[in-house]
Order: sequence, then structure tokens, then C-alpha cells
Amino acid sequence: MADAFALAETLAKFDQSHLLTGVADLAQAEREAYLARLAAIDWEEQRHHSTPPPMGAVGPSRVVDFAERARREAEFTRVGEAAYRAGAVAVLMVAGGQGTRLGSSAPKGCFALAPHSGKSIYQLQAEKVLSLSRRIGRAVPFLVMTSPMTDAETREFFAAHNDFGLAPGQARFFSQGTVPSLDQQGRALLARPGKLLENPDGHGGCFTALVKSGNLAALRQQGVRQIVYIQVDNILAPVDDALLVGLAEVESADAITKVLEKAHPDEKVGHLVKVAAADGAGSHDVIIEYTEVTPEQTRSKSATGELNYRWGSPAMHCWSVAFLGRLTDQGYRIPLHRTAKPLKAWSPGTPPGTVSEIKGWKNERFIFDLIPEAKVSLGLAIDRDAEFAPVKNKDGTDSPASANDLAHRQYVAWLTAAGVKVDLPANARIEISPLFAATKAQFLARWDHRISAVSGDYYLEG
Repeated sequence: MADAFALAETLAKFDQSHLLTGVADLAQAEREAYLARLAAIDWEEQRHHSTPPPMGAVGPSRVVDFAERARREAEFTRVGEAAYRAGAVAVLMVAGGQGTRLGSSAPKGCFALAPHSGKSIYQLQAEKVLSLSRRIGRAVPFLVMTSPMTDAETREFFAAHNDFGLAPGQARFFSQGTVPSLDQQGRALLARPGKLLENPDGHGGCFTALVKSGNLAALRQQGVRQIVYIQVDNILAPVDDALLVGLAEVESADAITKVLEKAHPDEKVGHLVKVAAADGAGSHDVIIEYTEVTPEQTRSKSATGELNYRWGSPAMHCWSVAFLGRLTDQGYRIPLHRTAKPLKAWSPGTPPGTVSEIKGWKNERFIFDLIPEAKVSLGLAIDRDAEFAPVKNKDGTDSPASANDLAHRQYVAWLTAAGVKVDLPANARIEISPLFAATKAQFLARWDHRISAVSGDYYLEG
């Protein structure tokens, strides 16, 4: 049980004494749980948030571009394939969000998406891991990070579908944490009497949760060296990516960040850049969010004429398990980023259940804040259309329709590469199950010339 006197002193020190108003009126069990939560929060941390580096310190990062990819593809692929077959690779998918913008309160991964099969996002992602596992003859660990809002429903959804064919225990679920939401004066808000208003701690909470859940220790013990990291809503994110893993292995990299060349300077993506240390001793890679730079900064150039903010991040990485283990042993914690948000909170003195909108701050951790800690960090250029099809909005850009269209175009390219004549009406859609092929190379290896032409809707299952 929390020490009430010590807690009161701590809250007073950080201007959070208002959180104890009315505590005596709570039921005992609720009061004890509430005080325990207040005592568990690092209130010093809530005062601080990450800030971007000054413009003058920013330069371009080292990126393995398409020319270098082509030149070293065989080397990287051979090494990466060996790592997969040795059991040295795991897949991690962050899936803490709900499908609110898609019109659903369920986890986003439950959203039925595929045009012919009706498969959910979760099924499409899980079948990629299953396809990879079947191809290499071993069960690749599939770690799924949920949030307190999606954890139970995600587990139930996977269980109801028999884990989509994955081996028992292959899917490993763990939940991210939460952090208090604050008003503009930095004071924590309440959802109701005896209940903090909190929000999930962002995809950066993945690192803390990976450690706290014991999953990182398990991976280290099992000999896993590389973690392929994807977000649930990118349906084209590859998990069978020997070139990515091979690059990480060959370069002994702590972190690899896939990057795409920005369509224009103002494109709303995070930027992979290199920042000089404040004391002038070396430099390190960072990802700076588009909200943290000005239009003038996005157009700044290096001494060689290259745009400093040329490369955008679609949130796909390869993390070294040894690197994450080293940070864990050092007690490293990802810093908080602060974003202004309208929040709905309860105010003391008003009836329970009554909330009002308040201008406040939402704190989150970003997984890419691990990158500055890396001794070796690289970018890897990717084909945007081949690997990036996010599902975020109900309609328009980054919607189910746009993601399905990108997937369709990829499958058309696969069939064409296999010698199939594809001549389709505008509304026709091709869908290829990950269980048949999850990559172009796998498709071409498995294609049995069952058809010579496609002139309408076509679905190919494994």
C-alpha cells in the first residue's frame, strides 16, 4: 500500500496535490488502487518532454540507397536468409490502436479489409508470419503489442480464429503502458473521481513493455538477434525480408530504419537525419517528426547540396536484440513527447460522470527515440508502393480503398513478372493470399502457370 504521507509530499512537490481531493470519499479498494497508481508514476518525468535539435546541427544520415541495394543484394539476402533459418529473427507488430477513424471501436487489426476473402488486418499480418514460417521450416516468434484498450479483444480475436494457423505459443501478446494526460499547466487530469485520465504511452512504450513482459529476456535466451518491427495498419509491410535482416547482420547495426524519399518537402512523415552532438563530439541519427520542423528547415541542404530532410520514415525498423538488451541493462527510458490535444476530463466539484473539454497535453513515447542511442544506425531505401499501404482513414488517402488498391497493383506486378497477361477493367481487383505468397520472390518460386491471362477479379489462396 502506498505511503500516504510520502505520496502527499511528492504530489505537492510537483504541483499535483489536487489529485488527493476527495480521496477519503472513495471506497477502500478503489482508494488503494488509485493511490498505488499515483505512487507508481514518475512525476519528475512528466515535467520534461523531448525537443528537436537546433537546425544548424542537422545533416543527412547514411542511407543504403537503391544503387547500393542492387549492388549488395545477393550478399545481404544470403546473410539474412541464414539468420531466419537459424532462428535468429523475430517479428514484432505494434497494435495498440482502435479503429476509431475507420468507424469502429474494436482494435484496428480486427477490421475486415481484403476485397475478396474479407480477411481482417490481423489475419493478413499473421498469415505473413505463417507463410514465412512455412517457407523456412520453423516457427518465427510473432510478438504483438496491444494497449489496455485493445489487449483483451485482440487476444480473444486471435483465439477465436485459432491464431490464424500459427503454432501454439507462436503469437506472444503483451500490452503497452499508459501515462497521465495533463492540462496546459502540467497538472494531471481525472477521468472520474479516483481515476486518472491516461493515454497509451505510444509505440515507444513497446520497448518498456517488451522488457517488463519478459519477452525481451526470452528472445535473448532463445538466440534471437534481430527483430523485424512493423505497425499493424501497414498491410504491405514485409516480415520476410532477408535483405533488411542481412544488412543489419553484415553492418552489425543496432538499428535499421526503412526510409522512402519524400514526395515533396512538406510531406507529413518523420525524418531520418543525423545530428551533431552538442559538445561537438561525434554525431548520431535521429528521427524528427514533421510537427517539430519548420518549412524552412525541411528545405535546408547539406554542404554537398543534399536535402537534410530528404528521407521519410514509414515506421518499419530492424532492431538488434543485443542493442535493446544493452539499453535495458543501462536502465534507459525513452523520453516523452508532448502534443497539444483537446481532452475530455472530469473536474472536482462536478457530478461524477460529467466531463468537459479541456485544452491539454498528451504525452507519448516514440520507438524511434531509441535510434540516437545506437552505435551503428542506417537507413534503407524502399519502394513506397511495394511496402507502404497504411490504413488510417475511413475514406480517401490512407484508407481501406487506397490500401487495397496498392496491394492490387503489387499483385498485378507479380503476375506480370510471371508472364501472365493482365488486362482488367477499372473496378476489378486481384488478391493473393499471404499463404500462397507474401513476397514477389516467393510468388515467382511457387507460380505454377495455372493461368495465362487475367481479365477480371481474381483471388489466389494458399
